[in-house]
Amino acid sequence: MMGKRVNYAARSVISPDPYIMVDEIGIPDVFAKKLTYPQPVTPWNVQVLRQAVINGPNVHPGAVLVQNEDGSMVKLSPKDKCQREAIAKRLLTPSHSFHSGLQGCKIVYRHLQNGDVLLLNRQPTLHKPSIMAHRARVLPKEKTLRLHYANCKSYNADFDGDEMNAHFPQSELARSEAYNIASVNNQYLVPKDGTPLSGLIQDHVIAGVLLTIRGRYFTKEDFQELVFGALTFVQKPIKLLPPTIIKPAVLWSGKQVCS
Repeated sequence: MMGKRVNYAARSVISPDPYIMVDEIGIPDVFAKKLTYPQPVTPWNVQVLRQAVINGPNVHPGAVLVQNEDGSMVKLSPKDKCQREAIAKRLLTPSHSFHSGLQGCKIVYRHLQNGDVLLLNRQPTLHKPSIMAHRARVLPKEKTLRLHYANCKSYNADFDGDEMNAHFPQSELARSEAYNIASVNNQYLVPKDGTPLSGLIQDHVIAGVLLTIRGRYFTKEDFQELVFGALTFVQKPIKLLPPTIIKPAVLWSGKQVCS
């Protein structure tokens, strides 16, 4: 990013966010509308892409361009909804100008969406985990990239004005490598000597001690908020532990929060 200007990349100041997953990156919606991915139109994704084309370039999740089978590009007008609806209806219909003997499909340049993979890099890039793959979480009304604390050591990041670069892979092969090889979850041990690199530091450790210290008890509301806040990714009912103390009040201990 410092040496050569590239497309499909973003750069902004980073802010801490403990509420996203460790392998996620919070992306401002202004970036999400500018970064695009070329999605081929197929019968099983045409409904989603039609809606993206109708939304246009200014509404997220939308689309910016549509590429025809012959490689010509159609820019979606932000003001002309009729044009966008007309293009959306023809997504699966072959173009007249396209030679009938050749196979091909239209490509919609859609906005970056939740779950898309981005390569995050902080200069100076000193070792392999200085660039890792994160899943995007689009955050409206934000202006900075949001990074989980656990990745600070990998990137040598503190939040005193540090900036980071995000690169958006543009093919299925690149995305597959990012999801399965370069993902934060697979960079836990540093290649140099095999010691753990990601992990909880400073505030986390202090909070863990304060949470589990003897005599620390929580009401049902506080206990459930802490447990469910930590398990946002679990999409099924969570079985809670019974309270430690029943009388004179129903209370859960801090150790039960961690368990």
